[in-house]
Amino acid sequence: MAKVPILIALLSQLLCMLLQASGQQSPCSQYFTYISDPATNEVMGQIQIPSPPKNVELHLKVALSIAVALPTNYVGQLELAHSKEESVRAVEQGRPLLYRLRFPLRQPIPLLTGLWFNNQPYCSGPRATGQIVTSITLEHTLYPPNVLPLSQNSLPNNLPQQTNTYFQPSIFLPALQPAPAPVYTTAPAPVYTTAPAPVYTTSRSPNRPVIVQRPPSRPVTTQRPKKKPTTSRPNLSDGIGNNIFLNPPAQQNSNNECGVSTHTNNINLLIAKGMKTSPGQWPWLVALFVVRISYEFQCAGSILTNKHVITAAHCFKLDSQRNIPPSAMVVSLGRYRLRDFLEAGSVNMEIARYTIHPDYLHQETGDSDLAILVLRNPVEFSPTIKPICMWNGPIDLQSAINKIGYVVGWGRDEFGNPYLAEPRMAKVPIVSQEVCLWSDPRFVGFTSNRTLCAGTRDGSGPCNGDSGSGLVIHDTTTGRYQLRGIVSRSLFDRDQMTCDLTQYVVFVDVAKYLPWIQQQISSI
Repeated sequence: MAKVPILIALLSQLLCMLLQASGQQSPCSQYFTYISDPATNEVMGQIQIPSPPKNVELHLKVALSIAVALPTNYVGQLELAHSKEESVRAVEQGRPLLYRLRFPLRQPIPLLTGLWFNNQPYCSGPRATGQIVTSITLEHTLYPPNVLPLSQNSLPNNLPQQTNTYFQPSIFLPALQPAPAPVYTTAPAPVYTTAPAPVYTTSRSPNRPVIVQRPPSRPVTTQRPKKKPTTSRPNLSDGIGNNIFLNPPAQQNSNNECGVSTHTNNINLLIAKGMKTSPGQWPWLVALFVVRISYEFQCAGSILTNKHVITAAHCFKLDSQRNIPPSAMVVSLGRYRLRDFLEAGSVNMEIARYTIHPDYLHQETGDSDLAILVLRNPVEFSPTIKPICMWNGPIDLQSAINKIGYVVGWGRDEFGNPYLAEPRMAKVPIVSQEVCLWSDPRFVGFTSNRTLCAGTRDGSGPCNGDSGSGLVIHDTTTGRYQLRGIVSRSLFDRDQMTCDLTQYVVFVDVAKYLPWIQQQISSI
């Protein structure tokens, strides 16, 4: 019985700490309280969301106000209070979801001015007063555990996923959860200047893109042409036979040819359960990074022209309403070693703009999960930087069933490494829509007649970090690779908290979007 008074005393002391931390009072104590860490005397915020909904994105937005100018770019951090497993379990069991809010300064303590959960207002309070007042917005998105976007920064072992932070009114640089992400100390320091809010639509550019067609009669050098490159505008209604992406057999020593690999005859069953590739083996592969203090790997992509790269739309999404601005991203072409920003044969380029397919809804579906980005300056093709050929065969899925696709990326491997230093390749056979849907009923929710399923279901294949990678098929007649799919979604393994590679992977079927892609890359 003597333990009861002690317990009551401890609870009273804890309650006092919650209510009196820094003297601040919460405008909505049922959701937000100030707490103090006895070990460090650090004052933090604690947010409690009672009974959050299941199987939907859980998006928390917090607005703060502090009567001081911040001395650095650090604006605080919004994170889950418990581990990813405990947080997911709490949601599934209908228990409250707890967040921890770390402030940028010990003094003064920021005031909570707004709290929104899934776009519903939960709380509001007055702004701080003073000669200088800084407004801060912190956001966090937790994705449902049954369907997994395959971008690196939505890794379930890095939950909370996409903890996005920005400081108003500065340039928005999303603060994706760093977890085990590497720090690139050798990276050049790109300069990003303040600009108006970007419009994510295709506009005219003085540099016309080079759309690779037929190889020249003689080898070309990497020297820039004196004349402006021209863009051919095909009539897609003439059919696949007249498609500009139809190419004759490959010729050696031409960097301008699409779909040509220097290692065509050296393909191994290499992502999860595989072996390393070789530099220049997949010269259309690119890496997308989000720029903060360091460069954080986001997704992969494929080169279409000397100014265009295709990838997955969800690689640019923070949530259903907000996108990552182009100024906060860098694309690396010719990259083999993911951590080496000064790697010979690679170039790091800024993104001028990107276009997300208008049908993409940012839900748990792979339909229209496509985006095409435009480089700020055209890139020179080289032995390590070449475009991929677009699909040139029949566009119906039936004709592609049982064809072997190759998927290359730096994503998670079978040992749990969240990213790889060098890309790996997996062979994935394409299956019919019926086989895919019958294999697991969950596929019904995020496939469509414009997606395709592929995989061996043996633990190998694209995983977290491989979003946006292309599924390419080798044409033995022309000796070229053609792009048929883009990595989009996988099912989720709750036990391993990662992608379930005992199931098929969902790809966007690029063949169903050829007119839209042609429209984007033909813009000037």
